[in-house]
Amino acid sequence: MATTPWHLLTSTATVTNIAWDSGADGIPWGDSPSGTPSVACMLQPVSAGDALVYGRDTTSQMYDVFLAPTDSTGAAWDCSPRDQIAIGGVTYRVAGKPRDLCSLGVVKHLVVELDTN
Repeated sequence: MATTPWHLLTSTATVTNIAWDSGADGIPWGDSPSGTPSVACMLQPVSAGDALVYGRDTTSQMYDVFLAPTDSTGAAWDCSPRDQIAIGGVTYRVAGKPRDLCSLGVVKHLVVELDTN
């Protein structure tokens, strides 16, 4: 059985699930409750070639993030495109759902973009 390659996941990430709501005026706003405990990860820039292949804007700062399937407490975690992820003190916007790399439950892959707000 395959195991998570902990020696490659040298950084830590905190996924913050944003709770969206709207006020009486109908304007949506987001509230960021507590994030998940830390998740081991590795951050890599997406190359311009990948950006062209997948039809992404080459001027945006996109990154591939490879993450452990469980957080530091051993619990499974999840996120959505409405959420944020912080790695090394930098906040990124989640650009899609995490997917199970190789369908083995050992590494999750996520694409993020630099959050300039």
